[in-house]
Amino acid sequence: MPIGTAWTAQPAVLASSGGYRHFALIGERGRGRDRAVELAAVLERSFRLVVPLRSLRDRQLWQPGWQSLRRPMQIIPAIDLLDGQCVRLHQGDYDQVTHFSGDPVAQALAWQRQGAERLHLVDLDGARSGEPVNDAVVRAIVAALAIPVQLGGGVRSVERAEALLAIGLDRVILGTVAIEQPALVRDLAARHPGRIVVGIDARNGRVATRGWLEESDVEAEALAASFEGSGVAALITTDIATDGTLAGPNLPFLRRMAQASSIPVIASGGIGDLTDLLSLLSLAPLGVEGVIVGRALYDGRVDLAEALQAIGPARLQDPDSLPIA
Repeated sequence: MPIGTAWTAQPAVLASSGGYRHFALIGERGRGRDRAVELAAVLERSFRLVVPLRSLRDRQLWQPGWQSLRRPMQIIPAIDLLDGQCVRLHQGDYDQVTHFSGDPVAQALAWQRQGAERLHLVDLDGARSGEPVNDAVVRAIVAALAIPVQLGGGVRSVERAEALLAIGLDRVILGTVAIEQPALVRDLAARHPGRIVVGIDARNGRVATRGWLEESDVEAEALAASFEGSGVAALITTDIATDGTLAGPNLPFLRRMAQASSIPVIASGGIGDLTDLLSLLSLAPLGVEGVIVGRALYDGRVDLAEALQAIGPARLQDPDSLPIA
């Protein structure tokens, strides 16, 4: 009887499968009672298992084919706008700017072509000064794309938020006013269900405001908890110390933020490679539903198509466990 080429490890064997669930057949060994197969993890071909055929036929241990998993984690490419250019800051420092593209619209279209299902814009000029310096570019991006676009940076009034929604943005992100005028955020969330997001940017656990130039006395987790039941669509959580560093996300901080409320969390900051993205899957059951990726995509350290396979709609990794190191 032929042996299938794709197999999914069941919970009973995850301890021996390194946390990987999806395997491809790469060969057979032995004969008769000693017959076995060699399997390679789809996401890490160097990780291999030799499985006796009698175990492979036990459906409590292995299922043929690649079984679908739970809700995917969304990967959201970021475009940070400064003077109409596509840039990245190191740890939010306006004196440490890396320029990536002079044509943000072309860059946005490139991310859409590569499979992005949402785009994240940051108006760095707006965050610093509160002035809508980049609105022409934002309008052009929204008009060019078929996928939802969200924006944060300098959104500090009802009028500004509603003006941005009116030009076609799917979501607007409120940061500074979440501390200074929380009632304004709740009012907007009630008037625009599913379209208001709170951005919580923290340095040493405390919320930073006004383009990260000022640090408050408010604990990030307390701010997250304060919006429970408000109708806010999500919390975008950034650990400033990791932002733009490629050093990996602050997982303990993200875990605390996810546990602080039932509002979905979108992680931001520190993603440097595919392993960093996979590390977030252990937080998915707590409510981390997305991740914003910037510099790693621009530097080529993360390939968007590969990342989408790893944790996106077609992901092949088990969300409750991590691969072995």
